[in-house]
Amino acid sequence: MTNSVTFPRSVILQALAISSTVSVFLTKTGAEDTLGQAVCPSFSCGHLQDIHHPFRLRGDPPGCGVQEYELVCSDDQAIIQVNTGRYFITNISYPDSVFWVVDGSLDNSSCPIPERNQHPYIYGLRSDYMFLLHMRTVKWAAFVSCSRMMKDNFIYKPVACRSTNTSFVYVLSTTQSYLVQNVEPSCGYLAMTPLGSWGLGPNDYYSTYDYEDIVKFMRDGFAFRFPFPAPEWTYPWILKTCLKNSRRTSTNRCLVQASKIRFL
Repeated sequence: MTNSVTFPRSVILQALAISSTVSVFLTKTGAEDTLGQAVCPSFSCGHLQDIHHPFRLRGDPPGCGVQEYELVCSDDQAIIQVNTGRYFITNISYPDSVFWVVDGSLDNSSCPIPERNQHPYIYGLRSDYMFLLHMRTVKWAAFVSCSRMMKDNFIYKPVACRSTNTSFVYVLSTTQSYLVQNVEPSCGYLAMTPLGSWGLGPNDYYSTYDYEDIVKFMRDGFAFRFPFPAPEWTYPWILKTCLKNSRRTSTNRCLVQASKIRFL
């Protein structure tokens, strides 16, 4: 005799609702499947080849790529707009789900600093059930301009090439994008930029950099992530929600329901 297992109606409805929501989102964002590849073929942009989801080009059908990852192709550059900034994409890594960018406003001089109004999204955007354009960086550089020279301050490094007899520019490297501390009353904000990507060693995490090091970071650029699920749509959250909302449901049954969310 074959034993049959009957799922509570509430659990079945819950699983169907979650699966339907995820399916709709994947369709809207151009998730890659056989049909998607036929409708949204890969493309080239600047020096980059074989570009596909989550990127798109202006004029592509709504189901191709993600709107926030739309590219503009100009000469040998692939350009993306992020918040108030315009960035050149230098590399795309599909295995790592990241892409590297360089600030498009940086000049080729030996003494560059970011534009004052250049503000990438610090923690990314949130759309439906996904995070978009989330930066993979833990270090920042903040530039300040002071009317007086700082003395006995080992946190701020001088930017001699930007300083004059009446205006003194300094740069601070920090792990907090919003943290500009120990500034003297004579100083004011100039600009801020991300430094590098995840993977910094423990010594680098707490290090302060000279301006020359900051320039190298800016020239090399930093990384953004591909779209990824919001934290509450993780496997543990779905399992916890299932157990909380369905008192008669066993752990094994909730594990089955959670595993149906194929992209998490």
